[in-house]
Amino acid sequence: MLLERGESDYFLGAYTVNLIAVEILLALAFLVVMLVTWPNPPWDALQYGGVGLSILGAVFCYPFAKTTWLAVDLIFRPPHREDFITRVK
Repeated sequence: MLLERGESDYFLGAYTVNLIAVEILLALAFLVVMLVTWPNPPWDALQYGGVGLSILGAVFCYPFAKTTWLAVDLIFRPPHREDFITRVK
């Protein structure tokens, strides 16, 4: 089965799922660090660690976001024969 089903906006859906996943990851990490280090949270570490975590999260979550978006797409548009044929560009 091909990951891209011939839609021009397929990248946008996968990008949106990736953005949501990384934002949830950052919020959870921020909350955990705040709860563990309260009353003196390390603000500089949170700031720089958040930047690093957002970059790494975006890179590592993208393949999962792409397949998750494919699963959502398959719910609404069942697969057809053309989805299993390799397209030559």
